Formats: sequence, structure tokens, C-alpha cells
Amino acid sequence: MRSAIFLIAWCCLVGHAASAPPASNVLVVFSNSRLLPANIDVDRGLREGITSSDRRVDLFAEFLDVPAFSGESYETQTAAYFKEKYAARPPRAIVAVGVPALDFLLRRRSMMFPGVPIVHVGVDRANLESRPPLPPDAIGIPVVYDLTGTAELALRLHPNAAKLVVVTGTDRFDRDREAELRAGMAALRLDKPVEYLAGLPSADVAARLGKLQRDDIVLTPGYFVDGAGREFVPRDSVAMMAAVSGGPIYVPYATFLGTGAVGGRMPSFVEMGRESGAIVNRVLDGVSETSLQIPASIPAPAQLDWRQVRRWGIREDAIPRDAIVHFREPTFWETYRTQAIIAAAVIALQAGLIAALLIERRLRRRTAFALAESEQRISLAAHAARLSMWVWDLAHDRIWANPRLRERAGLSREIPVSFEKILETVHPADRERFNAAVREAAANDTELNVEYRVVQPGGEVRWFAARGHAADGEPHCLTGVKMDITPRKAAELQAEADRAALTHMSRVSTMGQLSAAIAHQLNQPLAAILGNAETAAKMLCREPIDTEELKEILDDIVSEDHRAADVIRRLGALYRRGEMEMSELDLNELVHETLDLVRADFMMRQVSTSIELAPSLPRVAAGRIQLQQVLLNLMLNAAHAMSEVDAARCMITIRTSVDDGKVMLCVRDRGTGIDPAHLDRVFDPFWSTKPGGIGVGLAICHAIITAHRGTLTVANNPDRGASFCFTLPVQLQG
Repeated sequence: MRSAIFLIAWCCLVGHAASAPPASNVLVVFSNSRLLPANIDVDRGLREGITSSDRRVDLFAEFLDVPAFSGESYETQTAAYFKEKYAARPPRAIVAVGVPALDFLLRRRSMMFPGVPIVHVGVDRANLESRPPLPPDAIGIPVVYDLTGTAELALRLHPNAAKLVVVTGTDRFDRDREAELRAGMAALRLDKPVEYLAGLPSADVAARLGKLQRDDIVLTPGYFVDGAGREFVPRDSVAMMAAVSGGPIYVPYATFLGTGAVGGRMPSFVEMGRESGAIVNRVLDGVSETSLQIPASIPAPAQLDWRQVRRWGIREDAIPRDAIVHFREPTFWETYRTQAIIAAAVIALQAGLIAALLIERRLRRRTAFALAESEQRISLAAHAARLSMWVWDLAHDRIWANPRLRERAGLSREIPVSFEKILETVHPADRERFNAAVREAAANDTELNVEYRVVQPGGEVRWFAARGHAADGEPHCLTGVKMDITPRKAAELQAEADRAALTHMSRVSTMGQLSAAIAHQLNQPLAAILGNAETAAKMLCREPIDTEELKEILDDIVSEDHRAADVIRRLGALYRRGEMEMSELDLNELVHETLDLVRADFMMRQVSTSIELAPSLPRVAAGRIQLQQVLLNLMLNAAHAMSEVDAARCMITIRTSVDDGKVMLCVRDRGTGIDPAHLDRVFDPFWSTKPGGIGVGLAICHAIITAHRGTLTVANNPDRGASFCFTLPVQLQG
């Protein structure tokens, strides 16, 4: 079984390997030794740039070891070796690191890998400009090893420098750097002397540098071979010089940082490799060399060793803002920023907590004192206002009540009070309403506002008002006060009785004003009854008796009697005292009925009437007698307002209408109107413009309409006279 599983897995792996696309081979040829720091950085950046692609790439590295090995024979043998070695795995692209590698590939590529594109790395722009143009398939980003810029940076950081010392070696590469430095120094036109230490043995170089002062500057690209023929890795030569130099050393290569040199204008070898890897990716993608967008050069920012900056006393404000500073010792804040913030936060939190506790303690003491003082004041105020306080715990049905409430309710001070005990003290007629109000407030968390009677232990009945609400933060607890309102209730009842008496007196007064008209209304049916009775008596003395005519006479007598009785009935209703009885009324019918009462009076006063009644007027809920009293007052006041007006113009218009759920009735006269200065006093009690008037009629009318949830207003007409209008809400049909 295991063998079968292994076989299946192996077949899957083999099949996957067979189906996977072949790797793209890339050959990297380095000019110098494998251990040269610049080569290590370029290799790292190159691998980062190439592996950022999804393609599988195999990198192969070869090292020419210049300057240790060189010459025609060496190149021929190396080229043959490369051709044979990579015959089975030919590269799709070749990377040349440094000028010697580029020269070698340009001379030997046709023999080794004809047509394979070359991507050069680390070749300075001056070298590229000094040689014939490269083949179209030999591309790369030029590099500027800014020796001149490094010299300018050194002079900027040391403005008081005495002289500039340039150190170079004897190798061809070293001599090229020397020529470049001499040309750069000449172009700078320095006002300081420049001393060249070229091709000296390392011992002499060390001796000369050891004699320098702190204000002397050393500029060197390092060297491969010294004047004694000794070979060096350039980084090691710089380290040797930095160890003995009496002045600061500036270099153009980033790999020299950490040797004791201060720094310089230098490109990053890692960045060179990374950018070249990106170009290799595009070449492997099949992008033509002419379509590639090649940058002008690799940037060469200022890079400095912070330790050397501190050593040579360089002012920090002299360092360029875009400079890259290495080996900078972090400050305490930079190193322990997180820990410091946490510690400060903890300390601040503890300090804040301590302060809060102290403040809380002080506030609690102040609050306790204020609470005690407030409770004392509340107790005094409650005692003065005759208030009793209570708290009802609904969950346990326990009521706390102050001694005053217990005393009034006839409850013992020792026995716990329940709601049922309180309910038993309420008057039987109010008990159900009181219970419902309290239960609703407790269940719905609403305000408790109820007035009720309590039978005192001695049998006296007193009125009380209970006000309460749910306690803050305790939804199952009601708190409130109980107040004795017996004197207020007695005053309200007396005031209601006085208002009823005054209203009745107003009606009686109105009937007095209508006495002549009432006598006239009663006289007509009585005279008709008398005439018909006399006629009937005479007919009974004649023979034969006409029974049909006699029957008609008797019907007339009955009709006139009903007419007289109807007048007396309406007058009796106005004279009676009693509570207002609400019913559904048709205002149009009430207008006609009221006009029947005043028609005779209006005829005697020569007052005409015009009625403009809205058809299908909605009914209103009102007291018939009270509303008829309002109509009578308004009609009689209108007639009185025209007492000095010509009879031809004495006209009262009565109009009804409906709008926005309200019924309106207006009584309009054509009298002299009301003085605008007095319009806001018309409904004030005991204010009147009539000679001998007591000023209660319109006040009572206003009170009646207000009790019906309506409004009564007055306004002068545009032409002449005044209009009194009242509105009442429409009675909704259930």
C-alpha cells in the first residue's frame, strides 16, 4: 500500500516537473574577487530585483578576479571555459558587473554566447562616454562615482580645512581614478592647496597621513595595488589609511562606510543590482532593448558614518537634509520610545487616578454636606407646604412614608406599609380610579398625577393630590409627594357655584331685556286661543251645529296652545340652573331657534336679520342652553350697537361655515364699531361700554366657548360695525 502511494506521489512530482516551464538562465560576470564588498552588495540587489518577478530564474556567478589575473591568454582560456561550461545551459541574458567584465564580454561574447543581451552594472558614465557606442543589446544604467561631489561635500562639512590630500594606487583602475580626481579638482578651482599621494607604498602613505592635522581632508577611492606592488581590496586600503590619518577621510563608494571614513557622495551597490535585476526581468519578458526606459544614472546621495561625524566634530546643521546617516546611535527617546510612552502613560494614569480619587473624596464630602443641608431644607419646605413624601418599592411592595403621611392615613409607625393598606384609606368612590392611575404609572414609567379623597380616622373627608414618577436609575421604584388640597377643592367648588350663579343671572338679565318681546310672543297665541274659544261658544248656541268648522276651531286652539307652550318651554330652559349637559348640536338649527326668541324684539327695534348658513354643517358637541345663551348675548349686543343707526341700515348678519375641522359662527352688525384701543378689553370681566352695563355678558360668553375647547374673537368690519366669531371643534363620528 505504501509503495503504491509513493509511486503515485512520485509520478505526480515527475509530471509536474515535466509540465513546469523551463528556468531562464542568467550569467553574472563580476570583474573582481568574489569577496569584494561591492560585488556582495550588487549580487544581493540583483537577486532581489530578479526574484521580484513570478518567473523562475537561475543565476550563475563567475569572477574574473581582476587585477590579479589579466591578459590575452587568460581571457581566451576563460572564454573557452565559459563556453564549454554553459553549453548545456546557455544563458538568456548576461550581467556584466564593472568595466573589466563589460570589456571582456564585448570582446568574447561572439565566441561564447553570440546574440545574448548584456546588462552592465556599476559602469561609470565617464567610461561609457569615452568609448565607442555600445551595441544596441548591451544596456544598463550608468553610474556616477561622484569624486568631485564628494570633495565638495567634504569642504562643506569642513569649511576651515587647510588642504586637501588625494591618495591613489598604481593599478590601471587606480590611475583612472587619479586622472578623474585631478580633472575634478581643477574644475573646482579650489582656494586651498591639493596634495597628491599617488603610487606610494602603503608604509609611506601611512606615514604621510599620520602627520596630517584635524583641519586637513583626505580624499581617496582606495587602491588595488600600492607603490610596492602589494595588492589590496580597496576597502582594506581605506581601513588602513583611516586607522592612521590625522584628518578625516572621504570616499566615493558606499562599501567603504564602516572602515573609519566619514563618507561621501556615493551610489548604493545594492540599488545598482536591484535596478539591473528589473532590466533583466524585462529582457527575459522579450521587451526589445530600444523599448526599455533606462534611467540617466543611479542616484548618488550623501552618505555619512555618524560615528565619524561625532569624532571629527562636524556640525549637524551642516549635513545636507537629504543625507543618509549610518551607524547613528539612537537617542534614549528613539530606543525606548514605546517603553517611555507606556511608563509615562502609567504614571499619568496613576497620577490622574490619585487626583480623581482625591477630588472624588472631596466631592463626596461636599455632596454629603449639601445633601444633608438639602434634605433639611426639603423637610422644612415640605412641612411648611404640608407635603408628605413617599417611596414605593414595586418589586417588594413596600412603601416608605414619612411620619406625617402615616399620621394622616391613620397608619402605625411600626407596621410596614403596603399598597393595599394605602388603598384602604382612599374614599370608596375614588378607590378604583386611584388604583388604576398608580398601576398605570408603575407599569408604563409615566408621571403619576391623581386627585382623590381620603376618609380620615374621625370620619372627615379630605382631598389629596399625589404626584410621582419612577426614580432615576430604578425603574421598579416610584417616588413622589402627597399634598392636602382640601382648601383648594373647596375654593374650586365655591367658584364653580359662583360662576353658575353668575351665568344664570346673566341669562335672567337677558330674558329681562327680552320681556316685551316675550310678552308679544305669548300674547299672539293667547289672543288667537281666546278668539277661537269665543267663536266656538257662539257656534254651540246655533242650530244646527257645524261640527267640521267646530273641529277646525278646536285644532287652531290646540295649535296656538302648543305654540305658547313651546315659547314657555324655551324660556324655562334658559331660566333653569344646573350643570352643563353636552350633546350633539346642529348650529344652523340653534340659530333658527334663537332667532325665534328675539324676532319680536328685533321687530320692535326695527332690526333686520340676514342668515348665511353653510349647508350640511357638521355637528358639534356642546351644551345647548349655554351655547344659546352665547348666541342671545351676541345678537342682543349687535342690536344694541345699532341703536343710534338709521333703521334702513340696521342689519344683523349671522353666518356659519366650516374649515380645517372646526365650525365657525359669526354675528356681524353695522353699528359704530369698537374703539381699537378697547378691542383687547372686550372680554374682560366688569368692563362695558353700555350705560349702566355690568360687563359680565361677554366675559361669560368667552368662558363658555373656552369650556367647549373653542375660541371667541372680535374684530371691526372694514366698512362699519363689528363682528364676533366663535369656533368649535367638529364632533367626530364614532
